[in-house]
Order: sequence, then structure tokens, then C-alpha cells
Amino acid sequence: MPDIEARYSVAPILPANTPILRALELPALYAISNAAELGCEEFMRRLEVRLDEGLRLVQLREKGLAREALQELAQRVVELAHVHGARVLLNGNVTLAQAVGADGVQLTSTQLAQWHERPAVAWCAASCHSLEELQRAEALGCDFALLSPVLPTLSHPGAAHLGWQNFAAIAAKSSIPVYALGGLEWGDMTTAWQHGAHGIALLRKAW
Repeated sequence: MPDIEARYSVAPILPANTPILRALELPALYAISNAAELGCEEFMRRLEVRLDEGLRLVQLREKGLAREALQELAQRVVELAHVHGARVLLNGNVTLAQAVGADGVQLTSTQLAQWHERPAVAWCAASCHSLEELQRAEALGCDFALLSPVLPTLSHPGAAHLGWQNFAAIAAKSSIPVYALGGLEWGDMTTAWQHGAHGIALLRKAW
């Protein structure tokens, strides 16, 4: 019997196809940690519940934690997530991401403006608030981006926000997957897809 796999192999993968294949690995939901409000132990409990339910992409973003506490939490999050086959990106800290075996890093908009080379991690994402920042993320070789704020948020209720139409106009010009962030809930997933998002990122509503 002929070797089907050999006859129809697509190897080697052309470099131009790599971003497409990477995008296929990204889930629709990107959950951002909220240990600052929940407390580390309660957050870990809820994280395990969400992982059991199928969560596969997490950003650890805990700027208020001291270095040692953050490292301990990061190690626990990475170990638990990997048991469930989920990926973890650390916000803004490449060194810690590498130290704890995280899957990548989420660059802040400030880092995005300052860095000239993609960090040496498996997955690199960027936080963007404009078309210019999104284009910068593409040029740096980021795998995907967050674009925010789409709607008013609890943390910044009076701040300017993009709205879905502006989000769609910006996302349409991106060659990398874009997650919608800011004032969203689980029920906004379909709306996000209709406006060109790969999915949504949730903070409080993720847990």
C-alpha cells in the first residue's frame, strides 16, 4: 500500500505560510490574570477551573506583585497550564518568562516602541492602541496583538475608547491576528468576530 503521508507531505513549510499556521494555534479566548483582586490562591483555584473547561491561552499580568511573589506565582501558573496543554505569556518580562519556562511574552506598548528585535521566546504578542502600534508589532515579528480599549472599562470609565467600527478598520489592516480587549464579556465573541477580531481578551470577566 502506498505511503499516503509521504505522497501528500507539505514539508517543508514555506516561510510565508508560518504566520497562518501559527494563527491556527491561537484560541478565541485570551484570559488575563486577576490575582491582584482575587488573591493568588483564589486566582489559582479559578485558573484550574477554567483550564478544566478548555482555556488554552493565559497572560500573567500582575504588576503589583513583588519580584519573588511574581516569580513564585508565574512558576505555579506555568506548571498548571502546561499540565492542561495551555500556553502562558508573561506581561513585559522576558527574563522571567524564560526563567519559569513560560511560552512567551506580552510586550507593553512602551516596550513595543523601544525594542528593535523580537525577544527570544516561542510566542510574542504586543499591546496596541492604534494602527501605528499594530504596524510596529507586525514589523517586530509579533505573533499576535491586543487592540484596546474597544469599549469603556471599569478601570478607566471616562477614557476614550475605539468602538467596534474603529477596531474593525484598524484590524482589517493587520497581517497578524488581533484580539479585542477592553470592556468586553464572554457574549461579545460573535461581535468581535464580525469586526475582524481573532477573538477577545478578558480580564475580570475571564474568571
